[in-house]
Amino acid sequence: MSTPTERPAPPLFAVDGGMLVATLLTLAGYLLPWFRKGSGYAWSFSGWAYASLSDGGGWTLLTFGWLLLAGGAALLARRSVAAAMTGVVAAVGTLVTSLAVVAASFAVVGEQTALNPVAQLPFGVGLPVLATGLGLLLATSCRAIVRGVVRESSGPDAPH
Repeated sequence: MSTPTERPAPPLFAVDGGMLVATLLTLAGYLLPWFRKGSGYAWSFSGWAYASLSDGGGWTLLTFGWLLLAGGAALLARRSVAAAMTGVVAAVGTLVTSLAVVAASFAVVGEQTALNPVAQLPFGVGLPVLATGLGLLLATSCRAIVRGVVRESSGPDAPH
């Protein structure tokens, strides 16, 4: 007579490493300098610059909330399709709010004398890192959804 084998309890977290790395990369891109108003300016536009303002940064802080949601979703995404879907929502939310902050920053620059004033601005690494992180966050969140749907459709006894 055989005894039934007990399945170990699933771990509390089922971290999707790709989503977590993408979230951290997005955060880094948001915090790193994007551009300066001119070569003579020491201050750069960035999420960090807004968050550290004396009045607290206001609505620009919404981006950090979306990134916190993305990080939380990454902690559960390997086990939960809902968490993976939350990662997609957080990626889009981060994209929209960070895009609004960057657009508002460009609006502050004002009129320049050059034909293409944006090309004349001293740029930092923040925007390319932010774009890379957002793309990876969206891609890894979609991958986690597919992985979860395949896992659910294969049944509880199928190897994962």
